Amino acid sequence: MMRNDMTGQNDPFSATSMQVFMAALAGLAPMEVAKAKALYVKNAISDYRMMREGAAAMKSIQFFFWAIPLFWPFLISQRKILRAAEQRMRERVENAMEVWGDDIRTTGIEVGEL
Repeated sequence: MMRNDMTGQNDPFSATSMQVFMAALAGLAPMEVAKAKALYVKNAISDYRMMREGAAAMKSIQFFFWAIPLFWPFLISQRKILRAAEQRMRERVENAMEVWGDDIRTTGIEVGEL
């Protein structure tokens, strides 16, 4: 999986990751393709949740640095970057669920909520 440059997190929806995934599906039966897509989205949701937990831990550590005004510009930009990365990942997972929704529903696999 490709790494996100801004946060260092795995990016399952990068162009390269998607190309590798779709190439791996070539030749599989339609039901197996649907199951693989459902698993891919479940793993992406897991990555998203991990990213959110990491961001929450980072915010608790940042709390102590807010006492020093010198760090404020860095803390503000870091929070903006984390917020943007979280939003981007959420939108990508939602897009995959929307596009692959029919395939995922046919498997009977519950993907879960963000």
